[in-house]
Amino acid sequence: MPRQPAVAAAWLSGSAGILTLGATLVCAGSQCSVPQFDSVALGLLNDWKSNGLDTFFATITWLGSLWVLVPIAVLIAWKEYLRSSWRTALFVPLSLLLASSLAHITKTIVERPRPELYPASIPVPVDWSFPSAHTMQVTACLLAMLLLHRTGSLFAQILGAAAVILLVMVSRAYLQVHFPTDIVFGLVAAIACVIAAQKLTLDQRRVS
Repeated sequence: MPRQPAVAAAWLSGSAGILTLGATLVCAGSQCSVPQFDSVALGLLNDWKSNGLDTFFATITWLGSLWVLVPIAVLIAWKEYLRSSWRTALFVPLSLLLASSLAHITKTIVERPRPELYPASIPVPVDWSFPSAHTMQVTACLLAMLLLHRTGSLFAQILGAAAVILLVMVSRAYLQVHFPTDIVFGLVAAIACVIAAQKLTLDQRRVS
């Protein structure tokens, strides 16, 4: 049976590979382009713009920020430490850390400019566009929380988490601060980060 750290490293490498694939598609040869999928989707979202939606998505997008997610992850870690173990307590924070770190490292390597096809609804972030860190962070945090499910309706929790993740994803494109490809590849890469964190924390209980 493979050692869990090795499996975790494989999943983390897979996450990096997903982002590498995406970066190759949108910034081949260090020359970034705008695929038709991106331009069409951003155009449709721009057509839907209204003052009400601007305010709604500018608020919702904060749910993918580290300013919101780090306190949540720390609180969950503290509760898990008190009722379970330190290893289980590390699961949610580690998932968030892996996803956020990989997102920001990839940004500095790929250097994809932010969208400029339509006016942004919020101040454009100063860092690079690919991948969407907000998408990776909220996906990693909420998916890890779901995997720690203990009580209540699992279906309701899945539905709630999926709704929040989807809204944050849409908000990044609606606000014209990310290309849809930034978001899609970020989503998939974040899932792999969570599985890597799971192998290092939750699965260790079964092999120790």
